[in-house]
Amino acid sequence: MLTSFLKCLPARTLWLSVICLLATSSLASAQGLVWNLPESGTGVKYTGDCRQTTYRPQSTQGDLSLDWRRTMEIRCLEREMADYQGANVACVWLEYEVVTGQQVDGNLESGPGGTRIYKVLVPESAINGIEFFQAEVPNAFVPVVKGFQKIGDGEVEEFKHPVLQIFPVLSQVFLNEKLTVAGTESISVTAGQYDAQKIVCQSAIEDLQSRTTNTSQVWVSDDIPFGTVQWKVRIDREVKTAADTRDQFRKHSEINIDMQAAQLIEDVTSKISTH
Repeated sequence: MLTSFLKCLPARTLWLSVICLLATSSLASAQGLVWNLPESGTGVKYTGDCRQTTYRPQSTQGDLSLDWRRTMEIRCLEREMADYQGANVACVWLEYEVVTGQQVDGNLESGPGGTRIYKVLVPESAINGIEFFQAEVPNAFVPVVKGFQKIGDGEVEEFKHPVLQIFPVLSQVFLNEKLTVAGTESISVTAGQYDAQKIVCQSAIEDLQSRTTNTSQVWVSDDIPFGTVQWKVRIDREVKTAADTRDQFRKHSEINIDMQAAQLIEDVTSKISTH
């Protein structure tokens, strides 16, 4: 059952359908992963675990838990000048690669569609750290001049959208104007130790039959390429009948995601050919 779940994971999973509800919220969700721009040729690899627990109090088999592994690489590639909003501006190619699957004999097996790569040309001025959220209107997404994408074993395709929406396709980190900076902590991860600012944001969306709450924590430091040291996300879903009152919501499922910087990479190149 777990194997079949992971094979269809990127396309249509329970957890993705749940958190997509948050994407339709009136709150502007921010990208939350790239806070600074390192030198071209620099990359960071993140690794972590994801667990989904579905609560089944009436089942004789108990709750259902599913676990999977995930890696993400963010790569800073070549820079160039390009036209954006009527001006010729400095831009940089950023590449995001996410692989989700099972660890088998030391290898991460993602199954069909389990790997996603997005290569996008981004105005450098759009990446300005926590100033993203200090503006009256938070800069919600990564603006894109042009780009490409590759899903699983599919062909490289043109990325046709004006922005790259990191949430929920690449990351479940959900930040908006409700975020708070909860102070500085010394964080030790596989890639090293960093003094990082801790950013916390909790957002919920509710209708007559369900309530989904996303609690995101991100640790950010200027001393690491791209700025992100670690992130943790918890997604709680509660359900009730339309006739029940709000205090009758009961917990249906919980998703926990824990990712951290594992390796700093030099001399990176693109994983997809655009020629």
